[in-house]
Amino acid sequence: MIELVVGFAIAAVLLIAEYLLCTKLKSPLWGGVIPVLILAGTIWIFASGRIPLETRYLFPFVILNTLFFGDWGTGRDKYKKIKQAEMERMKAKDI
Repeated sequence: MIELVVGFAIAAVLLIAEYLLCTKLKSPLWGGVIPVLILAGTIWIFASGRIPLETRYLFPFVILNTLFFGDWGTGRDKYKKIKQAEMERMKAKDI
């Protein structure tokens, strides 16, 4: 039970860090660092044979990677909306 709580805590910290990287920094690559590292770790875990490549083991990793890559895309969309709103405020002040 404790491992599950620790796992969720680590995932929450990583999601928060990724969200901040996606929405606060100009380059879209910064937000992709964590998802790419998770994907590389997933590939390494299955390629090294630490976990057998079976559906019941693969499914949680697919969900995890989908969650992080989806969060990356959502964060970039929010960053674009924030920048667009900022540009509109600047244009309104100029007029």
